Amino acid sequence: MLRPFLPLIVFVAVVLLEIFGFAWVGDAVGALTTVALVVVTAVLGLWIFRLQGVAHWQRMQHMLRQGELPAKELLEGWLLMLAAVLLLVPGFFSDALGFGLLVPPLRSAVARWLLARGSLWASVAQRSSGHQGETIEGEFRQREDPPERLDDRRDP
Repeated sequence: MLRPFLPLIVFVAVVLLEIFGFAWVGDAVGALTTVALVVVTAVLGLWIFRLQGVAHWQRMQHMLRQGELPAKELLEGWLLMLAAVLLLVPGFFSDALGFGLLVPPLRSAVARWLLARGSLWASVAQRSSGHQGETIEGEFRQREDPPERLDDRRDP
């Protein structure tokens, strides 16, 4: 019953949590300091993201040159971008999540968890579709000319 509204409920809850965070920090340190903290965390987080992003990109390029598939590294790259977005969104809780994703061991653990969860869903989908790794052999030939239609043939 609530399932269709779950994304909306989560969104509203996160916004209310961020507003509560602003009010709590603002009450403790003042409005100007609160705004300065939000700006400083965004700038600092994006600087760290830039450093880690370049290093991460170089690692992925190296793996590709070695002929390895960087599946976990691609997912970590997406998590790095999510961290940057969370750091740009004003709020202390989103900043905490963003900074958490900038910690390499934590980001790696999240990527491993997501990959394991994704492979679980892939195996469930494969079993439910009836395909269990069957290989169908066949030949493929490409013709230069399109095949003739039956009504285009000349009568002998």
